[in-house]
Amino acid sequence: MSAAGRPRPELSRQYVKLCDVADFDDPELLATIREIIPERDPRAHAERKAWELAMLALFLRDVGRLHDGTEALAIGAGDERIVFWLANRIGRVVATDIYGAGTFAEREALASMLTDPRAHAPFPYREDRLEVRYMDGRELAFADASFDVVFSVSSIEHFGGPADIGRAAGELGRVLRPGGYAVILTECFVHRHPLSAAPVDFALRVASLGRLRRRATPRRRAGVDVLTARELERWIVRPSGLQLLQPLDRSISAASYENVARLTPGRDPEPATGSFYPHVLLRFRGSVFTSVCLALQKPMRGLGLEPSPPD
Repeated sequence: MSAAGRPRPELSRQYVKLCDVADFDDPELLATIREIIPERDPRAHAERKAWELAMLALFLRDVGRLHDGTEALAIGAGDERIVFWLANRIGRVVATDIYGAGTFAEREALASMLTDPRAHAPFPYREDRLEVRYMDGRELAFADASFDVVFSVSSIEHFGGPADIGRAAGELGRVLRPGGYAVILTECFVHRHPLSAAPVDFALRVASLGRLRRRATPRRRAGVDVLTARELERWIVRPSGLQLLQPLDRSISAASYENVARLTPGRDPEPATGSFYPHVLLRFRGSVFTSVCLALQKPMRGLGLEPSPPD
């Protein structure tokens, strides 16, 4: 049966969840991290960024999309190793980003990725399966229903305020084929301090004549680009027109709190134990956050995939 005729899948695990240290007790997740980052011991180097890549890979394997018939689009891809890993397992990967421009131009989104992606590859890959294109995620230059899979890893939260994030989510949903899958990995508050709110940050910006909280607006916090669970729904899920395949699991084990890393602007993270690993929870101005995985499917009428009505 084609992707367009595919009903909602039976999933083998919880994908729509926050990153948790307990996840690294899962042998399958550890094995998948080893495939993607073979130079590290995934248990000794437990960190949320490796978790993000493994969750994406596990989900695509679970829904049967790791084959040469799959076409996938990566939004805000930078030079993430997952695009090279996927090029060895699916028919077509299109990596898009504003390469050479924006905040990450000198780090993950170097312009050289456009002309020489092989120089960025951490291992050999099928070069004919990977395309790299300069493209703003808020305005994708693809026709409707162009891809079986669309994904974004730690990027959509950096696209701007709520309108920008919603616009990118809408574009993501537009280019996905009916019955196709999207995976969005971003950052979510585990606990948000009451003063870590957009109106508070904006008031500080106004009171300080712009010297403090320079990026704050009435709807955008300053400091870190992290969303609440409600904002994930309102800014990403609803504008995408897609449906979450599972309820969001926000549970966090006690072990995750043992090494919370404190973030201070201009300084390296300061983990509670003094050891970088495990690196899962971060604290900024009294708020705690981590990575979150959203697994979604494009609705199809008559197949039980109709979007939920708004509250």
